[in-house]
Amino acid sequence: MDKDAALYEGNVLFRNQPSYKVFNKSFEHVDDALYTLLNEVEPDVLRMELQETGDVFKSFNRNTALRDPRNNEVPAKPIRDHTIASSLYSFPNPLEQYSELNLKQQAACMRVLLAWQRSQPVDEQDFVVWKATEKKRCNEQQRVQKYIHDYELGRKEVIYAPMKSLVAVYRKWYELGVKKLQQTHPNDSYMTFSGLPQLPQCKSLNSQTASIEQVELERYAGRVRLWPEVEVRHEALRTLRLRLDRYVTRESREPVQLLREEDKELELEAGNVFVLPLDSLLMLLTTGSYIDLPTEMFVSLRESPNSKHKCMEFQKPFPARNCGWHTNSLILKLAYGAYISQPGQAKWLDFNINGEVKEVPDESPCDKSSIDLQMVYKPRAIDQQSSDIVDGNCNSALVSWTLRSKGEGDECSDFQIFSTLSIPAVKDSNGKEPLGCHFIKLENKPDCGCEIMSKYELISAWVQLKLLRAEMGHCTRISLRDFEPMLEEKLTLMSLEQQLHDYYNTSMPQLLSNLCEFLKLLDTVPAGDYLLRYSPKYKDKFLLCIVTKEATPQSFQLHQLLTESTPSDQAFLTQSSYLPISPTLCGHLHEELQLLPCAFTAKANGRSVQRRKVVATIPEPSRQAPVRRQPLKKWSETQTREFRRRCKADQKKRARARKVAAANEEKIELDKIMTL
Repeated sequence: MDKDAALYEGNVLFRNQPSYKVFNKSFEHVDDALYTLLNEVEPDVLRMELQETGDVFKSFNRNTALRDPRNNEVPAKPIRDHTIASSLYSFPNPLEQYSELNLKQQAACMRVLLAWQRSQPVDEQDFVVWKATEKKRCNEQQRVQKYIHDYELGRKEVIYAPMKSLVAVYRKWYELGVKKLQQTHPNDSYMTFSGLPQLPQCKSLNSQTASIEQVELERYAGRVRLWPEVEVRHEALRTLRLRLDRYVTRESREPVQLLREEDKELELEAGNVFVLPLDSLLMLLTTGSYIDLPTEMFVSLRESPNSKHKCMEFQKPFPARNCGWHTNSLILKLAYGAYISQPGQAKWLDFNINGEVKEVPDESPCDKSSIDLQMVYKPRAIDQQSSDIVDGNCNSALVSWTLRSKGEGDECSDFQIFSTLSIPAVKDSNGKEPLGCHFIKLENKPDCGCEIMSKYELISAWVQLKLLRAEMGHCTRISLRDFEPMLEEKLTLMSLEQQLHDYYNTSMPQLLSNLCEFLKLLDTVPAGDYLLRYSPKYKDKFLLCIVTKEATPQSFQLHQLLTESTPSDQAFLTQSSYLPISPTLCGHLHEELQLLPCAFTAKANGRSVQRRKVVATIPEPSRQAPVRRQPLKKWSETQTREFRRRCKADQKKRARARKVAAANEEKIELDKIMTL
């Protein structure tokens, strides 16, 4: 080969080409020409409406999903199967704790509770399982109650977040009630006149009990609902959830004044007369138990000029200024009463004050139209009041009863009392079987079960059953989260007294005895008009306030007392208020999940979980080779005598040495003294 010849430069096709690294790129590289060509989108194809649709789907990734226009909240689940009646609740168990009972045992125990709850006979085999698992159930109930208590404390703001809408509605209702009070009562200045002990401190020196006797329904008037089977419809709860404020703010018809002056004068000839409406009586019995209860009411003491006896009349308490469990139930009760008063929602009986009863004819909702063809059409927002909603029906019943206290021996004292209350419903068209009471209780922890009733609710139900002489009351339990029905519970006097004793250590005879002592103390107060107050500063006393002409630093004005603070739930959320889960009530949650109340979920394979008992480990002793013991040699008599002689000689030497040491120390001390 010629040395001057040019080097071989390869084929002509590969000359002046980029490096191989350019062609070694990935196909999905941004700079790749083929990738860019395939993924290029023409601007004519991607029009504006397609870009907007793409932004909507991207919004879910940015946590800005579309909100429900009814409540302005993001739906928890975008899809729900309405063909299956399920509550979508599940027991919160992030730690995956399981029950000591298996699936069959939990199902048998739940059938026993359902039979007792529905007053049906209990299957014998199920009752055997119930008794056999009693110890396990009791131990597990304690663990579950502690678990739910810690769960609520850690998520209290989340659990009570749906309460915000109820608080807003209660504020509107409170403002309307305060305006009525300002119109009927002048803005007087009040100062404290004296203090009266609350009922827990009103204990007699002698042991005594009291009871409600001689109950008579004097007269009643108004419209009472005819309700043979007590059950709140699901459609009504759905409507109230969306339009709660529209029904709460509607004014109800004023009840008729049933207590006449002639009745008071007639009873004053025999003794003192007390006029205690139901709400006033409950305020005396339960003041200080909860923060969301009324704390003020007017009291009028009048002395009869003929008999020198007093008529002590209590007026209806002021609305509570703090929100909580009881204000939530009150708002829902008022809204439900206004809803069923609309035409076509329920059947009603009209009771005349003379005792006549007639059925109210059904009114078609189309008969009363709010459209006036002569007026100018003005569209309104949906949250404003509509003229289509009529005023709610109401009724009032006057009950006379005797509060009798019995002490040791034959000592007894009677108090003649008149009380006014409303009849929730009647079961027959003649109005002879009234329903004792009807509560709508909101369940704050629907995932955990049904809560026990508060002390106020239990006492209120007991008093209503007593005064109306009814055998049965009713409590409708619904979820605070979405107003879903949880349970329709029947209430009896025996069950209410048992719950008061078990949960609150309260005895109604003893509580009524304390009421007798309080009324005796009130009899010593001079005649006049007073304002009875409860202040958290004085937890054991009622403050009796009178009108003062001149304002002082210790006085306060009535209108300022009513308007100085806006109702809120801050005090309720900050205090340690908690209602445990009832271990005996089975709701829809338990029936769907086959879950025993106050129990963890059972294993899916049907096996029970045995709790491991913590046993202290005992260290095993280390094994050592056995040591052969040497046989003891017995000393002879001569050796024993020699050993004793040596021991005595050594003992004498030690005694002699101690004496010499003591003498030397004494000599040294004496020399020190002489040198001084």
